[in-house]
Amino acid sequence: MEITGQYIAEHLNRREVQRYLGYRGITEIDDATSKLIEECIDELGREITPRYVTREFPLTRDTDGVSFAGMYVKEGQLTRNLTGCERVILFAATVGVAPDVQVRRASLRSMMKTAVIQAASAAMVEELCDIVNTGLRDEAMERGYYVRPRFSPGYGDFPLERQVDFFRELSITREIGVSLSDSLIMTPSKSVTALIGLSRTDRKCLIEGCENCSMSETCEFSRAR
Repeated sequence: MEITGQYIAEHLNRREVQRYLGYRGITEIDDATSKLIEECIDELGREITPRYVTREFPLTRDTDGVSFAGMYVKEGQLTRNLTGCERVILFAATVGVAPDVQVRRASLRSMMKTAVIQAASAAMVEELCDIVNTGLRDEAMERGYYVRPRFSPGYGDFPLERQVDFFRELSITREIGVSLSDSLIMTPSKSVTALIGLSRTDRKCLIEGCENCSMSETCEFSRAR
């Protein structure tokens, strides 16, 4: 599946950009900010280079945790999220170096534009993840599987150190040009790694994740609990 920057820009939820800018719960923003958001989205849409890589692994469970892709994770938020899952998909996605270049350029002239570029590009890499997630869900359903909300290293009790395992198993640097520093920072910065559980049981999980689900506070599979 080929995903272009312009496709992401066209389908991007503008409210997500506003949320990253801190406009939580605000339905309207001023015209100047709205115009700047559109300008930045348009510029980024022409310059970003969306890329991703995925790989599927079997999952096994014992009384203390789960194993997959050479990793063992003790009982906690991630294992609850993966309850009932037989397999997991690891993936990595990036929108390339354009956001970092644009941020450096804008920081010399306008802090507001810098903030908008940061917000728009963060929303764009999440949109890319949602698109990839949707494709993986559709492919999984053809095989009788249902997907759980994606879970990233560094979220909850899933250690950020697991980034190293993702880079090893997915050959991320070779496949999509993202590198990992000794301090576990990815370059380009607008890059994401995550895993998705595959279960034979449908739990009606949203592609957008637990944060947008009304059941997130009570669901036993929620990554937010």
